[in-house]
Amino acid sequence: MVEISQLKKKIEELEELQRYNRGLIEASIDPMLTTDNEGVITDVNEQMVNITGHSRKRLIGTPFKEYFTDPEEASEGIKEALAEKMVRDYELTLVSQTGKEIPVSYNATVFTDAGGNVKGVFAVARDMTEYKRLENELKSYTENLEVMVEDRTEELKIQQEKESSYNQIMTVLNASIDLHTMLTDGLNEIVKHLNAPFGIVHLYDAENNVLKPAATHAVKKELLTDQFEVGEGIPGEAALERKTLIVKDIPQNKKYQIKFGFMEADPKTIMSIPIVFHKKLLGTIVIGFMTDVSEDTQQFLQRVVSQFGIAINNAQSYVMVQNMAQELQEYSGQLEKSNQLKDLFTDILRHDLLNPAGLVRGFTDVLMNMETDEKHKELLNKIHNNNEKLIDLIETASKFAKLESTEELEFVRNDIGAIFKNIVDNFEPLAKEKEMAIEFLADGEYFAKANPIIEDVFSNLLSNAIKYSPKGSQVVIDIQDTAPDWRVSVTDFGFGIAEEDKSKLFQRFKRVDKKGIKGTGLGLAIVKRIVDLHGGDVGIENNPEGQGSVFWVTVEKA
Repeated sequence: MVEISQLKKKIEELEELQRYNRGLIEASIDPMLTTDNEGVITDVNEQMVNITGHSRKRLIGTPFKEYFTDPEEASEGIKEALAEKMVRDYELTLVSQTGKEIPVSYNATVFTDAGGNVKGVFAVARDMTEYKRLENELKSYTENLEVMVEDRTEELKIQQEKESSYNQIMTVLNASIDLHTMLTDGLNEIVKHLNAPFGIVHLYDAENNVLKPAATHAVKKELLTDQFEVGEGIPGEAALERKTLIVKDIPQNKKYQIKFGFMEADPKTIMSIPIVFHKKLLGTIVIGFMTDVSEDTQQFLQRVVSQFGIAINNAQSYVMVQNMAQELQEYSGQLEKSNQLKDLFTDILRHDLLNPAGLVRGFTDVLMNMETDEKHKELLNKIHNNNEKLIDLIETASKFAKLESTEELEFVRNDIGAIFKNIVDNFEPLAKEKEMAIEFLADGEYFAKANPIIEDVFSNLLSNAIKYSPKGSQVVIDIQDTAPDWRVSVTDFGFGIAEEDKSKLFQRFKRVDKKGIKGTGLGLAIVKRIVDLHGGDVGIENNPEGQGSVFWVTVEKA
């Protein structure tokens, strides 16, 4: 039988991983959001809250287009992303809560569920305020100095190309959660924008402490099986030092024994950058160049690789989540089967125990009718009473076992006042035996979302109140409106419950201060389980009007 604690542990691990992944999204310096297929916002990160000035609660559930100067153009952007699966550098003007207009550039892609069905759009915004400022500055310079304009234009062009390249690479990295697809497409995009002849990504295998090739561009097949220990070769040295390694003048460099099967002509420079996420080594990227590598290119590549680390971690985390979800599903199936076997065992056990107990009851009744000796009758009466207690225990334990394995109930609109009133009528003979008065204060209709099994809750509470109250006392029943619930209370004037014992009352086989009264110790445990299945609460308080207790439960209104 699968332990419930194992299932809880798996759920906690899954929730921790979800919190971890949420932290990655919130760590982004760019505003991010998701929408459904109708363009309604379903999630945002903190940067989106900051740039709009609206709370996360205000943003989620509202149309994406509401926050732009041109709602139709914003809506078209979502439609284009859904149609083309991707939108790059889609410019809009965002309007913050204060009325401030902020130019932004959106890169968006669709995301899917495990079955490949499109569930919505994931968009990353880039604040273009600075870019627009520089653009306006360029326009101003044009009026005064043509040379400055030309210089500035070239500078902006380079910057724009870099930003465009960076955005396109980021879009590709975010386009797929599949690790192999993301690595291959991402590497191809990098070498294209850097005009590099070859590239290779190695992923770190922590168990074997080696770097294994995972994606390549223009690398001969015979080299694809090569792997490096940490510290070995160009990839291994960069991984060991956690620093970028640049090897220049490759044909003349004697330090590294490099096997060149990459291309017809040997590269002049090789740049190896470790892929690290939160100080954790994920792998390396090695890029070959036919020329020296400029400082700008080095910085650009390092910036891209830092995002590569996030993408790899997300992809690996996704695989982990999928595996955990599969394990959780398997555990759920095993648990369901276990519960079914438990129910079957309970039914068999109940049947096999009740049969002999029923025979004992029948033979005892016959013998009691035949017996004339008072001493023998007294012994038979003890057998009869203990046998009845055994039958009650079997029935009650069987009911509790079934309730424990029940996960949900079907609810209908029931008048719980009428249900309880009928129970009171059934208990009137027992109350009269003890010369007790049952005062039913509830007057009217009290419709609740309840399963007929709620009757067992009220029966247990009233039965206990009568059992544990002295002869000649009273029991008060009331139903109060505590929107959105009904609060049903049963007040007795019995012995009361000590504070240290109250926490034990609703546990299995826990009985306190029995006062010689018979019981199985399961009644209040059954009450709590049924109320839990109804989504309500249960509790006990001291009787404010004197000695005794107030037992109460809540049931949702219908």
